[in-house]
Formats: sequence, C-alpha cells, structure tokens
Amino acid sequence: MYNVDKKKSEAEARNAAQAEQHLIAILLNDNAQLAAIDLRAEWFENQATRKLFKAIVDLINARRVADIVTVADYLEKEHPSIAWYAEIADIMQNSIAQTSSAPLYGEILRSRYNRRSAEKIAYMLLQDVGKGQDAIDKAIRDLMDLETEESARNFDSKETIKAAVEKVEKAFERFQDDGSIVGIDTGLQELNDVTGGWQDSDLIVIPARPAMGKTAAMLNFCLSGDVPFGIISSEQSFDQIGQRLIAIDGGISGSSIRKGSLEGEDWDRLSLSARRLLERQFWINDDPTITIDAIRRQARAWKYQNGIKLLAVDYIQRIYPSDPRAPKHIQVEDIVRGLKSLAKELDIPIVALAQVSRECEKRPDRRPLMGDISDASAIEKEADLIITLYRDEVYEPETVSKGIAELGIVKNRHGGTGTVFASWSGRTFKLSNLKRAS
Repeated sequence: MYNVDKKKSEAEARNAAQAEQHLIAILLNDNAQLAAIDLRAEWFENQATRKLFKAIVDLINARRVADIVTVADYLEKEHPSIAWYAEIADIMQNSIAQTSSAPLYGEILRSRYNRRSAEKIAYMLLQDVGKGQDAIDKAIRDLMDLETEESARNFDSKETIKAAVEKVEKAFERFQDDGSIVGIDTGLQELNDVTGGWQDSDLIVIPARPAMGKTAAMLNFCLSGDVPFGIISSEQSFDQIGQRLIAIDGGISGSSIRKGSLEGEDWDRLSLSARRLLERQFWINDDPTITIDAIRRQARAWKYQNGIKLLAVDYIQRIYPSDPRAPKHIQVEDIVRGLKSLAKELDIPIVALAQVSRECEKRPDRRPLMGDISDASAIEKEADLIITLYRDEVYEPETVSKGIAELGIVKNRHGGTGTVFASWSGRTFKLSNLKRAS
C-alpha cells in the first residue's frame, strides 16, 4: 500500500512539474494568456518556474513583451547565478502544450498548492496541539481561509452588471407577485420599507442602553423572519430565551411565565405557542464565555448542517476576543470584523446587539447617537446597518410616548436613515407595527 501511494505521489509531482513548464511555454508564446487564465506565483512549486512566472508578470505589467530574450535578460540581472536563457530554451523545446490546455494546467497547480497548504496547516496543528482549543481554532480558520481563497472573487464588468440586473429583476418579480420584500422580514413594515428586510451578508448592529429591550427586539426579529435561525446568547441561558420566545409568540406576560402565576387562558396560549415554536427551526448557544472563533465554528455548523438563514448575537461587548491581552478597542475591532466576515462567508444577515455608554444619559435628549456606542469606531466601520433602540418611558414613566419604541437608523449602507416608530409591550416583550391615528 505504501509503495502504491508513493508511486502515485511521485507521478502527481511529475505531472505538476510538467504543468508548470507547459504554462511558462504557453505564456511566452502568447502573453495575452496571462489575463485569460487564473494563476498565482505561489502556486508554482518549483523555484525556477516561479521566478520565470514572476518575471513574465512584471514585464507584461510594465507593458513590455515577455519572450525568451526579455525574460532571460530580466532574470539574469535579478538572479545571475542561473543560466536563464538555457533554462527557458529547454522548457520551450520540451513543451508541446496547446494554449487551450492552459486552464487545465492551472487547475493542477492550484490543486497541488491547496494540498501543500493543507499539509502545512496539519503539521502546524500537530506541533501546537499542546495549546489546546486555540491551536484547533487557528487550524480551522486557516483551512476556511484556504477554501475562501479558492472561490472566485474577481468579476469583470459583464459579470457584475449581469448579476446586479438579475437581482433587481428577482426583487421586481417578488414585489409584483405578492408585494414581498427581497430580504428577511423584520416584522415592522416601516423598517422593511427602509431596509428591504435583513439582507444577506449584512452585519446589522442594534445598540441600546440596558433595559431598553434590545434582547427582546432581537428575538422579535428572529421570529418575524419565518426562516431557520441561530442565536448566540452569552447573557441569558437557553431556557430563559425559550421563555421569552413563548411570551412574544403567545402574547403571554413574561413575568407570569417566570413566576409560574399563569391562569387558565394563559395555559391555553402557552400550549398553542409551544406547538407553533416546536415547528420552527432554531438553535441556541448560551456559552457565557464564547469567543469569536467559537462563534465562527458554531455558525458554520448551523449553516451547513441546519441551513440557518439568520444569526443573532447577544451581544458584541460580551464576546471574548481572540487575544485578551490586546487593548479593548482592538478586541472589539477583531470581533466586529469577524462577524462581518462571517456574514459574507455564510451569505446570511447577522443581527448583533451592542451596548451604549451612559454618556448619552447626561444629555437633555437621551436618544443614543452613533458615537455613543461602546468602542464605536470599529462598529461604525464594519456595520452595514446601525439601528439604535430607545424607549422614552424608561426615563420618563409618564411620557406621552409610553408603549412606543424608537428605532433610529443612524447608518444604512444601502439606503436612507431616519427613525422608525414601533409599538412596544413590556408585558409580553412584543415589538409590532405602530397603529397610526387616522
């Protein structure tokens, strides 16, 4: 068995070496192929062919012809210890490759590069295994980065405009059919009008002071979407989240659920709500010391095993950073950038809660602004949507705005800003459309 594997490995290495030489010959014969095929210098395993490829790229980028003479002259100045003219002549003489085969040779190089990279990651994991979960997290992160690099992220004008128009056409068709939105329903019509619903790959941050109801708002958004969702809850346990979901869905007093002081009609509502929620698909991780790396692992598992279409995180400042020794603003930047990258990678919206500093309570108007968010700079840069949550009755019990939640859209990468008003029931944690006086 060992001999068979060894022979196979040696054959693959020979094929890869030939593919590298064939590609060099193709590029020297037809410089236009550099733009036509996907190639990277690090894919070349042989040092000589890697240097040849880099020289060809440099010359073409400098708007010069890359042929045997110019490439040999270029490299003999950079690396005079090698007889480059003879090296290139030998490659050209032994290569009979057709230009049409170039993509196939490129695929051989890419595959070999990925294998080498994966082997290196595995080796480093074995060396660092004594570091425990940190070493495993790094290996997973490196492997996922390798997979991400493999996917095409380079699009020309035709691909870009075609994809954009197709997206508009799909949105138009949905709107014409039933007036539905493109994204995931927020449950609030005015918010849908501004945002089009929660959009795939977006990071939505909802900052608020304590007691404003941001966890309840997040759970309302999860239930309104009617899609499979995951919740990272580092503040409340999974059963507490379950109780809140039942209160919201069933219109039952959250206080009565917690105390067990339910009356006859409440039990009927609880039973109906429990049956409805059992039909929903959602998952909760309530690890109070969860790290951003652990969130990545959990979200990927939920996405690929359970098909979640929305992730909710409660809340940014409670997530443990990759490097606890780093300054706080660097830690938050790492966490927020990680959430945004995760939203793009999984192509789902992520709704993340955030704390607001108490400085806003010193102003006559206590409504939070973007700068009031704790460690605001990183969040301002990475978030696609920032929607502050404010209820005047928290500070003024007799306010005329009792039972009203204000959602201040202070950043919207895709549209306008402004304030959306919603009805708030503190009894049942329910956030709903505000009925306007006619």
